[in-house]
Amino acid sequence: MPIEIPHLRIKSFALRPRLFSGEQEGALGGPDLPIPRPGDRFAVDVVTTQFRNDAEGRMMTAALFQASNSSAIMRIVQPNRAPRSAGFTAVVDGGDQGGMTLSLRGLQPGGALTRGNFFSIVHNGRRYVHMIACAGQVIVPADGRVALPIWPMLRFLTVDGEPVEFVSPMIEGKLLGFDKGASFVRAKTEPLSFSIQERA
Repeated sequence: MPIEIPHLRIKSFALRPRLFSGEQEGALGGPDLPIPRPGDRFAVDVVTTQFRNDAEGRMMTAALFQASNSSAIMRIVQPNRAPRSAGFTAVVDGGDQGGMTLSLRGLQPGGALTRGNFFSIVHNGRRYVHMIACAGQVIVPADGRVALPIWPMLRFLTVDGEPVEFVSPMIEGKLLGFDKGASFVRAKTEPLSFSIQERA
């Protein structure tokens, strides 16, 4: 079971892509061709501010120590996201989907899905992060169903009814960068830095 890393005293939260796609160079001066491949995914680099020797500091360091030989999971906070979400009860609409379009149902009619916002799909108990890749916004019709352009492409075949988290998306994976642990100075804990890297 993954260990949740609390969102406490976060100074920076840098979400970045891990790319397994490639590019084929053109022969004899010909054009280079991008080669998208399944497997592109996300990682996040996190830096905190200084902690006092209090409950918050103990909670953060305990979660990081526990996750260091397990899996970590952390909420993706999107500061410019609209407070009203169309996806409170969204689920995958249909099994065996692949590629860069995801069919969904259970969305709030009239709600907007906006380019650049992130969400997570819960597949076989693991979360996978994706980004909305439509042009501008997709307005949810009366039946609550949409075919949503996404990035990167799906890394698995979907199962009908799988939960999709638009309100509080989470990144889950391997904890990196916490090898030196936490440094305690007098009554304080020095700023912490770590990364979470999706495994699949």
